Amino acid sequence: MDPMTQGQLKEWFLMLVAWGLMGGVVYLAASMIRRKQKNDMQKALLEKFSSAHDFAEFMQSPAGQKYVMGFADAVTSPRDTILNSIRIGFVLMFAGMGFLAGGFGGWISFRIGWVSFLGGIGFLCSAAVSYFLSKKTGWKVE
Repeated sequence: MDPMTQGQLKEWFLMLVAWGLMGGVVYLAASMIRRKQKNDMQKALLEKFSSAHDFAEFMQSPAGQKYVMGFADAVTSPRDTILNSIRIGFVLMFAGMGFLAGGFGGWISFRIGWVSFLGGIGFLCSAAVSYFLSKKTGWKVE
């Protein structure tokens, strides 16, 4: 490969990595803001009740039960955890294959490729074990 093309590929790769890191930072910042807003909303809802009796009545109402079930599903849903593991596994695996196939960057690219590929395989194995354990224990995985 001609040195000029190789230099351009390295520049494009570095620019892609930089944009990816910036996207990750923006995503994390947005997630933190969303989590803070949700916590503030829950705090305001709890402060709205003047006594434990009012809160108990709210919890017995259909709206209160729906509120609690929505919160519990978001935290403890095995299905979402398994799907996230599968998603991360495939992304890491294909990113690793891309590093291995690209080959520009020498031994660093080779090592990053193998670590990413094997990390993706690990996430997929983790998702498979989690799926079979959740089926065996009777947890709902729909």
